[in-house]
Amino acid sequence: MVAVVVSGAMILPKAAASVGILQAADDPARLAELRLPAVATEQRIASEIDDALSKGDGDLARSFLDLADAHGLKVDAERQERVTSSAATPEVHADQDSLGGVTSDAANTWLGTAASFTVDAVGISDVRDLWQEGNKLVQGEPYDRVILGLSTAGLALTGFTVASLLPSGGGSIAARVPVARGLGLLKAARRAGLLSRELAGKVAGMATSALDTVALKEAVAAARAFNLPAARQAASRALRPGAVRTISAMGDDVVALEARLGQRGAAQALGVVRDAGELGRARRLAEVMGGRTRAALKLLGSAALVLGEAVGLLLQAVWLAVGWMVMAALTARRSGLMIGRLIWGLPRLGDR
Repeated sequence: MVAVVVSGAMILPKAAASVGILQAADDPARLAELRLPAVATEQRIASEIDDALSKGDGDLARSFLDLADAHGLKVDAERQERVTSSAATPEVHADQDSLGGVTSDAANTWLGTAASFTVDAVGISDVRDLWQEGNKLVQGEPYDRVILGLSTAGLALTGFTVASLLPSGGGSIAARVPVARGLGLLKAARRAGLLSRELAGKVAGMATSALDTVALKEAVAAARAFNLPAARQAASRALRPGAVRTISAMGDDVVALEARLGQRGAAQALGVVRDAGELGRARRLAEVMGGRTRAALKLLGSAALVLGEAVGLLLQAVWLAVGWMVMAALTARRSGLMIGRLIWGLPRLGDR
C-alpha cells in the first residue's frame, strides 16, 4: 500500500499533464500554454529580455514582458523601463535596407522588403528570379531550388501585364496583393538565411518534384525577353497545381504572421517551422496569443506547435498510469480481504 501511494504521487500528475498535452495536439495555442510553465521562469525571462535588447529587438523583449505579465511572473522595474525605451527607438539603416530591396532583393533585414514589394506586386522580381535561377538550371549550373520554386509559383499567381495595372484591372491586383506580399517575404527570408533548414528543404523538394522542365524553359526564355504575359502562361504550366496551391497558402500564412507579429516576428516563425502545416499552426498560434507569440516560439521552438518526438514519452506516462491503476485495484482487493478476515473472520483464499 505504501508503494502504491508513493508511486501514485509520482506517476499520476505526470500522466494528467500528458493527457492534457495529447488532447491539445491540434490546438497550438493551448499546447504552448501547457508547455510554457516548465520553461517560463523569472530568471529565464529576464535573461531573454536582456538578450533581445542587446540585439536591438525591442519587439521580442516586449513579447517576453507580455508573457511574464500573463503568467504572473515579476520583471524588475529597470528592465521594464529599458523595454519601454527600446520601443521608442527608431530602426537604423532603414534607408540602406530599402535601397537594397529595390536593387537586389537581398537586404540583410526584412526592412528591405517594404521597398521590394512594389516590384513583387507587378511580377518583376519573379521574372528576374526565374530568369536568373531558371537559366542556371537550363545550363546545368548550381541554382537555388527554393527561389526558383517560389518565383515560378509567384509568377503563375501574381504575374501582371501592364494593362492589369490600369484602373480596369484594379480588382485583380487587390485580390492578388496578399499572395504577392507573402511570396516576396518568403524569398526575402530565404536570401537572408532565415528559413529553417527543414522548411527550405520541403519547398526545394516540392519545386523539384513538381517542375515541368519543358514549360520552365519556355518561362525562362520569356523572362529573358521580359515578356510578362508569356512568362506567366509558361510559369502556370511549369509547376503542378497542387504545388502552386501549397505555396500560395504558405504566402497567405506569412502575410497573416507579418500582420500579427511584424516582419521580425514572421522571420522568427519561419526559422522555427519545418513545413507548410507548421506554418499554418504558427499563424493560428499568433491569432490567439498575439504579442506573446514571439516569446513562446523563442522558449519552445517547434514544441509550441506540435507534439514532436515527445509523443512517445507522453504515451509512456499514460501507460504507466494505467499500470498503476491495475496495481492499485489489486492492492485494494487484497487489502479488503485482509480487513474482512480481521473483522468478520473470512476464510483465506486457499481455504475456499
